[in-house]
Amino acid sequence: MNQKITTSLLTLCLLCLSAGFANAGIETLAQSYGKAETITANFVQTLIHKDSGSKEVRTGSFVIKRPQLVRWVTNRPSSELLVVNKTAVWNYLKDEEVVYKYPLDLADESQNALRFLLGESNVENDFFVEDGEEKGSYLLVPKEPTANLTEATIWINDENGVITRLRIVDFYGNINDISFKNVEFNKPVNDSVFDFTPPEGVDVEDNTKK
Repeated sequence: MNQKITTSLLTLCLLCLSAGFANAGIETLAQSYGKAETITANFVQTLIHKDSGSKEVRTGSFVIKRPQLVRWVTNRPSSELLVVNKTAVWNYLKDEEVVYKYPLDLADESQNALRFLLGESNVENDFFVEDGEEKGSYLLVPKEPTANLTEATIWINDENGVITRLRIVDFYGNINDISFKNVEFNKPVNDSVFDFTPPEGVDVEDNTKK
């Protein structure tokens, strides 16, 4: 599984925890994300590599439509598209002129991520939830950690239930820190937004047949 895809799916899964947070006393989050048919937003993503200390900053936008449609677009520093539709998971790296195609029944932690996207999981079944160090933040510790997720911190605007920031730490101490802006719920989105056909001339690596 492509590492970037796993990272993106884990990010989206933690955005779609829905009503599972209500049991932790975060009712506003359940009321906003848990009831939304669509979620759209812009993001600034900072990836920090522990060993080298290097940082990579990405910007882009995403749209989620229940029950299983996702479009995640990275504009900078390079153009990348992740689409989860009814047939497959697509990852298009424009600068590299390559498309990766994966089956929906992804393995290991990526499958868990899709379970969240599909609304088939409750956060308290999979995480220990604690108050974070900062106001409006919550620490999520997975009951069964994976290489890509050993802990996460989520920041929530208590007034409107909007997630403003998400921080994921992997087994190696690498950090995926994302801030969200212009979050909207229930914006009309046509299913065609999630259609994807590989552009002519690009290499297509089809992992659905393996």
